[in-house]
Amino acid sequence: MLYVVENIPDEQSMQAVVAELLPLVPFARREQALRYKHLHGQYCCLRAWQLLHSLLTEHNFIPVSLPLADLTYTVDDYGKPSLSNAVFERSGLSSLSNAVYFSLSHTKTAIAVAIDHAPVGIDVETIVSPARISDRHFLDRTMNPAEQQQIAAADNPCLAFTELWTRKEALVKLLGTGIDMSTLPTLLTALPTLLVPQPAPSPDAPQPYSFLTTRTPSYACTVVTQNA
Repeated sequence: MLYVVENIPDEQSMQAVVAELLPLVPFARREQALRYKHLHGQYCCLRAWQLLHSLLTEHNFIPVSLPLADLTYTVDDYGKPSLSNAVFERSGLSSLSNAVYFSLSHTKTAIAVAIDHAPVGIDVETIVSPARISDRHFLDRTMNPAEQQQIAAADNPCLAFTELWTRKEALVKLLGTGIDMSTLPTLLTALPTLLVPQPAPSPDAPQPYSFLTTRTPSYACTVVTQNA
């Protein structure tokens, strides 16, 4: 698994990147970027795709010679993107088409991209405000009682909440099931058993997923991979 997290630059830099990348990305990505009415969304949509291309080429997932415009993709019913078969046909790597996975995420302060030869999920979130986690309705909708206790006992409750949320979101992205407010009740009951290490049937039995979380003063980011 390989991933990169990049801070969002100033507005002038974002404008320059958007102007540069709009004519270079695949048509579908350009159309998606232009659906955003604000500069930040356009920038994140385009820059995330450029970062994905860089990771894939730098680590030999696809040839360096493949243009950014040829990094085309399809989207499933849940909105999860996958590289199109055309990418591998152009690259002469059609046999690898089912063994390249990626995940993208962005927030107000950062962009995150992960790639792997197995399913992968990544999520980056700006640290929530104290007002947000003091909203009992919101907390009940997003965290189960044990998680709420963990947040309340933490030295930095806002960071603790954000870390837990990125773990949930990253896992949902790996599973490819999508996440929205209608799925949160399911998250409260199903995901905790995956997020919290459970007693193993035997000392050598591995956990089904591995989580890697990084933290900064402005955001938390979690990458999750599926163990063999």
